[in-house]
Amino acid sequence: MKKIIYYEGNASSIQELETTLQFQYLPHIAFETSPDRQDVRKRGRKKWKNNEVSLESQELGVQFIEKIEASYLPHVSVRKINELIGYGLFAEENLEANSYVGEYTGIIRKNDRRYAEPLNDYCYEYPVPDDIGRSFVIDGTQGNLTRFINHSFDPNIKPALAFYDYFYHVIFLTLRKIKKGEQLFFNYGNNYWYIRGNPSNL
Repeated sequence: MKKIIYYEGNASSIQELETTLQFQYLPHIAFETSPDRQDVRKRGRKKWKNNEVSLESQELGVQFIEKIEASYLPHVSVRKINELIGYGLFAEENLEANSYVGEYTGIIRKNDRRYAEPLNDYCYEYPVPDDIGRSFVIDGTQGNLTRFINHSFDPNIKPALAFYDYFYHVIFLTLRKIKKGEQLFFNYGNNYWYIRGNPSNL
């Protein structure tokens, strides 16, 4: 599953993208600290033993484990939208309905003030709570190309939770057939916009 990555329609290396777009590429989720990793895995194992992990998440973990471990992405292109929005992610191949698009990667850490001061637009809620009931977050400031997927109220992909080895993985699946050249969108959800104001639909 060889990755072909494009920037503005031209083939590009990950290193070139990191330099141009000023971010660190992470092919897999990582943890801020080793104790955090151990804590999250322990809590995931507890959820599994207590039958709190949905059958869908378990099945998605089995179905897509190879693509998750291979940090698979279809042929996609990062393109500049405008100065206000920044960049977006576009399909560089036709994608079938219900196909795997990629995993949202980043640093999994506790949800503290670093999320809001200043406001971090790349944090995604991770479905495991800490000792005081706050969910951990995936901070995609460092991450893969899924961090460039924009919001839409009429999305063509959706996030889903895949579970294996006691860890959750936020993956994206297509909602319909997507043609080469289409921009990829998912609905960020009401919580994301609650402290940001109403968005303009792309």
